[in-house]
Amino acid sequence: MIGGALAVLLALGGGGYYLNTTAPAAYVVINGETVGIVESVNNGEKLLEQVLEEEGAPVGEVAKTHDQIEYTTARIDNGYTPLTKEELKGKLSFFIEAVELKIADHPMFTLASQAEADKLLKAYEEMYVKEDENNKLTAVTFEEEVEIQDVEALPEAITTVAEALEVLKQGNVQKEEYVVEENDSWWLIARKNDLKTVEVLAANPGATLDTIIKPGEKIAIEKVSPYLTVVFEGTKTATETIPFDVETKVDNKLASGTSKVTKAGADGEKVVTYSYVQKNDKIVTKTIVDEKVTKEAVSQVVTKGPQRVQVASASRGSGLVPALVRPYGGYVSSYYGYRGSEFHTGIDYAGSSGDPFVAAAAGTVVAAGRQGNYGNCILVDHGNGIQTRYAHASKILVKVGQSVSQGETIGLVGSTGRSTGSHLHFEIIVNGDTVNPANYVR
Repeated sequence: MIGGALAVLLALGGGGYYLNTTAPAAYVVINGETVGIVESVNNGEKLLEQVLEEEGAPVGEVAKTHDQIEYTTARIDNGYTPLTKEELKGKLSFFIEAVELKIADHPMFTLASQAEADKLLKAYEEMYVKEDENNKLTAVTFEEEVEIQDVEALPEAITTVAEALEVLKQGNVQKEEYVVEENDSWWLIARKNDLKTVEVLAANPGATLDTIIKPGEKIAIEKVSPYLTVVFEGTKTATETIPFDVETKVDNKLASGTSKVTKAGADGEKVVTYSYVQKNDKIVTKTIVDEKVTKEAVSQVVTKGPQRVQVASASRGSGLVPALVRPYGGYVSSYYGYRGSEFHTGIDYAGSSGDPFVAAAAGTVVAAGRQGNYGNCILVDHGNGIQTRYAHASKILVKVGQSVSQGETIGLVGSTGRSTGSHLHFEIIVNGDTVNPANYVR
């Protein structure tokens, strides 16, 4: 009887020791492999949540895993070392429920979510056009096919909106090598490759318009095409300048070759509403639907002395008109002669704003500045009553009194003055009267 009681007491004492030296815990089993111990199933699940949140945090999402995770409860000696986050991370593989954005069937970016893809496309659109009270969009589409589909991706494969937008901004850059040919210039090389001069210079660090290039020399050419083209349709209202006209009167009291402004001109203003179609940063069609003059332009009156020097007419390549070079390589968008009821006094060469143009012949700059409808304008005197005029420049690179040589850059193409787009207006003037430039340059 006493022995039985003692056995019970011993058993009870041993149970207390077991409870005091062990603790409830859970084994963490991943894909059938025991990888560690946690205090409880609840603690293990919280540890897993923390790991998934941290893995997805860089892209703003919670990561997921396909690994099979199980817990087996047990009592473990008190001295066990619990599983850490880093240890758990090392045993798991992760993925993000992401989206893949394709352009023209070409995979471009893996983004964290549909919302991120929408944010990217909206940011790219707003690089070119933003809707406001003066610019109402009626349609926004993409020229290329854009496809967004769900994918599972590694966290490190996710592209942020900022990174993807930078790639779209830069476009598809294709690098080529160009071998300089006889009589090449930076401007001519740009024309041959359908580029702007500034783009050719940018591909050759340190090069300027004054940098001499020689036949056989190799230079870099970078051609950029957009990955994605946004097509905008809308209606825009803007205030535009009405350039003042210049009226010329002859005063026999003034000396020959002199002139003076007897009445200052002043630009007017008009509010123009037009519908347009725009692709990225280029307007491809523009139709005026309403136009209201809010301020009339005031003509400038210039009085000049009579022409006293008579010069015989000249034919191409002989006589008084010197041999001329074409001042700019753009295609002819308007010829000399009547355009409806108006007489066009020169030739228009269509081009890109900022492209350089050159002097058609050697001479002296006699005018360089704003001149009414001509906008920024340069007038070069070649002697013997022969002058050439270059109008609508975005920038003038010469000054009055400066001597220029044939082929020397004197300005940059623009759309100043009375102009509907970037071009160079070129005139040849003989004894004060314009002649058809097509008879002297090709």
